[in-house]
Amino acid sequence: MLSGFMQMTIVLGLFAANVVNFFLQDHKWGWRLSNGVILIAPLIIMMGIFFCPETPRWLFKEKGRESAEKSLKRIRKIDDVTAELDAIANAIREEGNEVSIKELFTTKKMLQRLGIGVGVHAFLQLSGINIIFVFGGIIFESIIGKGIISLLILSGANMLSTIPALFLFDRLGRRKLLLYCGLGMIVGHFVSATLFVTGCNVVKTIINDTTVNEETINCKTSSGVLMLIFTVVFVASYALSWGPVAWIYAAEIFPLNVRARAVSITTAGDWFLGMLMSYMLELITPLGIHGVFYLFSGLCLLAVVFVYLFCPETKGVLLEDIEEVFENFQLKNRTIIKVLRRPCSRDIKRTYM
Repeated sequence: MLSGFMQMTIVLGLFAANVVNFFLQDHKWGWRLSNGVILIAPLIIMMGIFFCPETPRWLFKEKGRESAEKSLKRIRKIDDVTAELDAIANAIREEGNEVSIKELFTTKKMLQRLGIGVGVHAFLQLSGINIIFVFGGIIFESIIGKGIISLLILSGANMLSTIPALFLFDRLGRRKLLLYCGLGMIVGHFVSATLFVTGCNVVKTIINDTTVNEETINCKTSSGVLMLIFTVVFVASYALSWGPVAWIYAAEIFPLNVRARAVSITTAGDWFLGMLMSYMLELITPLGIHGVFYLFSGLCLLAVVFVYLFCPETKGVLLEDIEEVFENFQLKNRTIIKVLRRPCSRDIKRTYM
């Protein structure tokens, strides 16, 4: 749930930024004021960090029970924190010794789990969500002439769809949300691309027969609006599932004695791939806007296949039982794998007969 709330704060900030941009779009100092407003939040964080106490759990491990008790009393505003301190002590004792980075990469079971965590975060980025919010304004400005309003609509859909996600992942399950909403993401991208192909044309202005000076996109109003609507479908599907659930799932699949290091690696992979995705705009020139949307639709399809084949349900699973869940969730037991193996099994039987 806390990981989900982290995503909620991100989408809330994104929506707030687009609201500010909307109201300042015609102001002569518009972009300067927008960037000035952005500085408010980090300044508050920088000042507030000096008033935050160390976590009792870290203090217990590094400096002992007494230091943890002082911090816990300050946080809880009560004098008797014995029960919670005992719970922290028991949890630390159950964790045992932390697994090293070397062991994480050399233990087959942990390496497989790490691959799943990194894979979930990779597809989180490969879905194209950041491209929509970073370059969506430019794309929809060229399509319908309303880039800032389009971003406001998209960020609003993102924020509003994240709210029910905070409750749905415990009711419907992580795996179901990733699968079914992943299908919605595929549809959103695919239909948007098809609408661009059927309802828009690109006019190129050429100088000296070789150099492309500029490209003008002419779209039917209905096609442009429908593209925005189906991009909203993609964003809403993402916000209901991959946005918050990927962070939750990648943390749940690791035991406590390796979780901190493993999650740091999966998170680093997420942001590294996010950095590389900022160059995806370069693909618009060779592929076109529709080609980029088709590409992301295909990547979302791969994400759904990945979850179906490798990601078991973790809803309601105790930490002690997570190992058993992964041992029972074998690739060979997936229905589609069984169906594909039947012809091979028959051929083998005929060969021996």
